[in-house]
Amino acid sequence: MTIYQLECFIAVAEELNFSAAAQRLFTTQPAVTYQINTLEKETGLHLFDRTTRRTKLTAAGQSFYLDMVQMTSFGRQALKKAQDIQAADRSHLVVGLRQLFDYGTFASILAEYQRQYPNAQVEVIPQSNRRPLEELRSGQLDIGFFYATEHSSDRDVSFTPLFSLGYYVLMNPNCPLADRKALHLADLKGQSVVSSGAFDSFLSACQGPSLEELAQVGVDCSKITPSFEGALIMITMGTAMSIVPCLDDAVIPGITKVPLLDYPPVTVEIAAMRHTPRLEVQSFIEIAKRK
Repeated sequence: MTIYQLECFIAVAEELNFSAAAQRLFTTQPAVTYQINTLEKETGLHLFDRTTRRTKLTAAGQSFYLDMVQMTSFGRQALKKAQDIQAADRSHLVVGLRQLFDYGTFASILAEYQRQYPNAQVEVIPQSNRRPLEELRSGQLDIGFFYATEHSSDRDVSFTPLFSLGYYVLMNPNCPLADRKALHLADLKGQSVVSSGAFDSFLSACQGPSLEELAQVGVDCSKITPSFEGALIMITMGTAMSIVPCLDDAVIPGITKVPLLDYPPVTVEIAAMRHTPRLEVQSFIEIAKRK
């Protein structure tokens, strides 16, 4: 019993006419008749009652038809799934990564993804804090990470919550405030906080303290550096602090982090465009949800 025999059988069962079935299959009526005769001979089933005027399914033929329709549907689904997996394993995925994301978690997501698709290429690039959604919409990113407070509902983008981040003040371990269990914004009076890149819009998007709020409580906000890496260097040197959302158990070498109590935790989400349901994108998101 071959797939082609089953295709011929299903066509005749649905058309109840050998000539019409042949046209549907782009072949000749004798070729279809041969396939049906061979199928009946191989299976020992009498599938059709045929006269010069009409063709109809027997009781056995009707039962066989219902099961074969389901089986061929499963077969097409299995083929499509295998093709998608093969395509995913040969794919190129561009993932954006936010500053101070939980790099350990990200590494475990990436490792699991590469185990599933060992031949896939994953390119990890820094994700903009100023206009992160634009990178996703423009196709620069296949997957991005967002804070739930920096966007409204979007019919074109699918957001999946992952975990929550609390706000922390990053400082040199020798800073007088480094021994505190927690801090309020007012405790930072007289301290210097460095901003980097789109720092102000980033914190505002996360519903964290803006530079204006910091200045109102007496924080020196005059120090600016082009990159977050530059800010980390200044923090390590002890010349400035910074305020960022991060995981409770995140460890930043050479830096102490103290919880900031004035602002609620922010939810981190993973996102992709709704109209691009590529298997590799869906798989990456599913892995991230499990982590």
